[in-house]
Amino acid sequence: MAALRVATIGHRFPDAAIEAAVLGPLGIETAWLGPLTREAALIAAADAHGILLGTGFALDAEAIRLLPQCRAIIRYGVGVDNVDVAAAVRRGMIVCNVPDYSIEEVANHSIALLMGFARGLDVWPAALRAGRWGTALPAVRLRRLSRTTLGVVGAGRIGQAVIARALPIWGQVLAADPVIDAERISALGARKVPLDTLLAESDFITLHVPSASGTKGMLGAREFGLMKDRAVLVNCSRGDIIDESALTAALADGRLAGAGLDVFAAEPPPLDGLVAMPQVWPTPHVAWLSAESIVDLRTRAAEEAGRVLAGERPRYSVTPG
Repeated sequence: MAALRVATIGHRFPDAAIEAAVLGPLGIETAWLGPLTREAALIAAADAHGILLGTGFALDAEAIRLLPQCRAIIRYGVGVDNVDVAAAVRRGMIVCNVPDYSIEEVANHSIALLMGFARGLDVWPAALRAGRWGTALPAVRLRRLSRTTLGVVGAGRIGQAVIARALPIWGQVLAADPVIDAERISALGARKVPLDTLLAESDFITLHVPSASGTKGMLGAREFGLMKDRAVLVNCSRGDIIDESALTAALADGRLAGAGLDVFAAEPPPLDGLVAMPQVWPTPHVAWLSAESIVDLRTRAAEEAGRVLAGERPRYSVTPG
């Protein structure tokens, strides 16, 4: 009987040593196919029983058809938007993600962007280098945070970590989430409100929702029109939840003071768009990143593949059953 085999594809890791260390003792071979193109990787992975997939390319229905031995697709990360989950289910595959590998990092990155805008770190360095000293920024922009409100859109794992960090800093924390009930959010120390209320009452807003049919484009011209004048928006979740043309307009006419963006609708984003605006503090989709989070991600993805191939229940399946 041929050995079980897991292929790692569509990623930028330099090897598969971490994955092999997890899967080897289980009698599962690991194939490192990260450097290959999509077409070459699919050919090389045709006999794989499991796929560990990065963000380098998508597994659509046609690609999934070319993986006849595959039992499981494990996404390196949280989002599964580059996997045709329905097509995988039709072929009897289990699709999993790793939603808990970088909670601390993303929460800290979000808070860092919020605090940077709150204290003018987006403009002070340029002001100083231009020879302006002292109150080069209007004092009205610098608010005492204990008298302001933070709105957290999405109160899942990362949203909850943001709330815990924000409570000692902001005077009030609001949360909007369609699933988590008001009692749970209250126990976290925040107040659950409808999204429109959160947008209207928050001085700072941070987004922590997945990319899904109900969230794509959820912030557009109408929603930006509801926000307070000179509010700050931070997005470390997914770029397509924002209508970028509407955000550009809201920043250009001064309705929003600034936006901290780690994610964009197209990645990498055009350098002459939002990234070039002085009101935007962009980072290159690195909110998740640390030496520890990389190891956790690769280890947990491999462990999930091992569980599925051993016939055990996965920790984080996004498929039914």
